[in-house]
Amino acid sequence: MNRKLTAGAAAATLAFTLSACGGGSSTDAPADPNAVVNVATRQTPSSLDPCAGNSGYDLTYLKLLYAPLIDIDPATLKPLPGIASSWEFAGPEKLTFTVKIRPGMTFHDGTPVDADAVKASMQHCLGTGLVPVPSITGIDVVSADTVSIRLNKPTSGMPGYLSSRLGFIVSPTALKQHGDNFANHPVGAGPYEFTRAVPNSEYSFARFAGYRPVSDPAPKAAGIDIKIVTSDTAMTNALTSGTADYAFGIGESATPPLERNPDITLERTPQLGFTAIVINTKNSPVNNPKVRLAMEYALDRKAIANAVLNSNTGTPAWSLYPPGTTFHDPQSDNAWPYNPDKARQLLAEAGYPNGLTIRGISAALPPFSTNAVVVSEQWKKVGIDVNFVNVPGAQAISQFVAHNAAELFSVGWPSQWSAPLNYSALLGPTSYYRQNAEPNPDITRLIDKLNDTYTDAEQLAVVKEINRIVVAQAEFIPLYHAPAVAAYTRRVKGVVPSLNGSPELVYLAVS
Repeated sequence: MNRKLTAGAAAATLAFTLSACGGGSSTDAPADPNAVVNVATRQTPSSLDPCAGNSGYDLTYLKLLYAPLIDIDPATLKPLPGIASSWEFAGPEKLTFTVKIRPGMTFHDGTPVDADAVKASMQHCLGTGLVPVPSITGIDVVSADTVSIRLNKPTSGMPGYLSSRLGFIVSPTALKQHGDNFANHPVGAGPYEFTRAVPNSEYSFARFAGYRPVSDPAPKAAGIDIKIVTSDTAMTNALTSGTADYAFGIGESATPPLERNPDITLERTPQLGFTAIVINTKNSPVNNPKVRLAMEYALDRKAIANAVLNSNTGTPAWSLYPPGTTFHDPQSDNAWPYNPDKARQLLAEAGYPNGLTIRGISAALPPFSTNAVVVSEQWKKVGIDVNFVNVPGAQAISQFVAHNAAELFSVGWPSQWSAPLNYSALLGPTSYYRQNAEPNPDITRLIDKLNDTYTDAEQLAVVKEINRIVVAQAEFIPLYHAPAVAAYTRRVKGVVPSLNGSPELVYLAVS
């Protein structure tokens, strides 16, 4: 299943990708294979076990450690061979998904990457419950290089699942040795192996000499050291002082001095993902669709993006895919135009003519925490009083999901190239975020229909059907798309922008 960007998205890429004034491009000196790339970011992983974490920030780290069964081209979002050299659906109803394993690969600990290892890894992942694929009824080892996945209903999103957490294959030897402590001793078959970590402070990875390049190149650096910094100012200082070669997840407010620095290159890359407010729709008063619709109409999304990003680089989000992408639905654009009077009318019709109070949680990290402040200000103008409590990332998710401690959650959604996976993960009955949401049977039915389609045109038609229901029922509150901002010094080579939002650190080297 090919996923591509249209010409419009390619133009957007060019428009969003900016270099610093003065042309801070890399030097002509060759990459030093003995050098370590020093990286700075505010984005901390929740776990180095691909199926134990719940943060989108994990993926940047996981892609260093683990080779996926199916890879994704960062520039085109086209599926590429990974550990799997080929894959296909079989049977009249496509209820078998067969994967061929590339020969000769090993994990960092020397364990062979074979069909038994793939089965053990997938069973571990499904067993955690964080990556539910209920249609999988069994995983069979057909031969040393072939795995067959049995399904009880069509699941066209399987390639998407196997390009992310479920497909990041872990060493069965290390998993057996470390058990529940595997996240502190992670072993994969990716280009870099884990060396050490100081949680929430520093994560170090060393080149895996035994890595056999698949879609990603052989690692060009001796290692990748990622330091967690506390602010955009700290990232700027790290770059300008030379203690960091590359920084990602930079807030727009920190970009002006970087743009003025002739020794720094600043890049903005469009993302599939967006910021959003997720809703526990079983809870009162947000179990009333008119309350949710009032919240939608009360928001001026462009003003929110401009205020939070301190720039004009954000665009309003109305559905799961931005303009220019294969599954963008133009019929959903401007689905809830800013209309405070309509918001007040909907509140009155819902039985709240004098306003109401709603609980909120926000991940304590920009832009999510800043989004919470700005949207609450706009909601207050129509009588919706939301006091967002800032909670550290993984804990915030747990409070919202496991403890049902709020009706609203300010967070980000990374989006996936696979429409069946994306809609299942965000809006399906097994969505991690919707454990306290009222299932929508019409959306569930359409997600099943989406999983029974295998061409872009067929899937886009179903996506539009789902979006019409989402718009009418206000199942979640998308806010805006913003480019991923990264910056790097003249020493850096091999920068590859990624439309999936997380940087491709494996390509980096320094002179």
